Amino acid sequence: MTSSVSNDKFPSVAAPGKDLAARVARVTALAATPGYDAAIDPELVDVEAWNHVGDPLAEALITELRERKLMGGDIYANARALESQGVTAAVEFFADVEHVPAWVDFEAMRLGADMGRRNPIGMLMGLHGGLPFTYIDPATARVMAGTGRLAKVGGDFRRRFWETATGFVGALDVDGMKPGGARWEQWVRIRMLHTMIRLGIHRGGHWDYTTSMPISQVATAAATHIFGPYRVAIIRSFGGLATQAEDDSFSLMWRWISRIEGVNVELLGATHADQRRISERMHQYLYAPETDSRSMTEKMITGLTGMRAFRLPRRAHSAIVRRVLTEDMVQTLPGRDVAGDLGLRPDRPAELAIAAATTGLTIINQVMRIPAVRTLASRHGQKLLDTVVDRGLDRMRAEYRATPFAGAPTDHVGQP
Repeated sequence: MTSSVSNDKFPSVAAPGKDLAARVARVTALAATPGYDAAIDPELVDVEAWNHVGDPLAEALITELRERKLMGGDIYANARALESQGVTAAVEFFADVEHVPAWVDFEAMRLGADMGRRNPIGMLMGLHGGLPFTYIDPATARVMAGTGRLAKVGGDFRRRFWETATGFVGALDVDGMKPGGARWEQWVRIRMLHTMIRLGIHRGGHWDYTTSMPISQVATAAATHIFGPYRVAIIRSFGGLATQAEDDSFSLMWRWISRIEGVNVELLGATHADQRRISERMHQYLYAPETDSRSMTEKMITGLTGMRAFRLPRRAHSAIVRRVLTEDMVQTLPGRDVAGDLGLRPDRPAELAIAAATTGLTIINQVMRIPAVRTLASRHGQKLLDTVVDRGLDRMRAEYRATPFAGAPTDHVGQP
């Protein structure tokens, strides 16, 4: 089954490179096929072509909803209603988002979920590195700067930060991440949000399509490593204990989340080793930090400094970001000074203070080697993390609402 979406509705590719348009057409057709499930050799993945592709299935659905004037209220429920009526765009979208690739093993994800639940500090500190890591891609930084929510100091930054954290914490609920589960639905809503932002950018007419599609397949797929293996590295950096089996399990969940988010399996690999190699190729292809990248990193640190959940001075936040963006931590960008390229300068006293604090956490976390303590921490970790995020949101539901890009109008994503 192939999607009814027409490429003619969206901006054409006017990029340099021999036969690129034909290559983009080929991978666009794959992205428009619900539940496409054929991984290839990591060295054969056409990263350049995939960077010019968005999410045809979700774009067709959102376009259908707009044409039927169904963008108000609960957009997810509206989409389900269209599916029940047999509307092709909705049927194909949900066929894709509910498809479970052969490499997905929910039971195997439980090890990683347990590890995350018993390491709440490392989980919460993950965004200190995860967000700026995504800014290595100038297109991603431009989208973030254009929508403005994570660039604002105060309540809006705080709310957007905790809305983002909601998805990360929810990923530790393995049963909830199965198709139809409440946590799975959160990520479906995020996929719709990203699509609406992309379509809003299209309508604004100010994007340079010669280099990339906004919120492209590659930009989305690049997060598979950033929020999977890289987050485990951050957990370890803050004294957390994680075995290789737990690392693999946590990474598997993030490959599944990327699939929910519409990433084609060609960009997800059939094995962890494949995924690591694809991530290396994508990150090295995207790497070009520029003005928006540095500006967004600076504003993120400003925003974190103003959040009561962390209660750390600005220098401490900056030192943490530098600590988690070293070459060894990042893993996929050999020879790159990521922190320096994002405008962060050394601060030896602050870095020594953070190093001392993490040494203390390492000593404390040794208690997790006791089976009874480890079981208790895992059992109560989800509730603790959900509570922290809930308080960060002032006990209001995460909205996942679309935000205008550079002031241009966009659709509203509602909640019930």
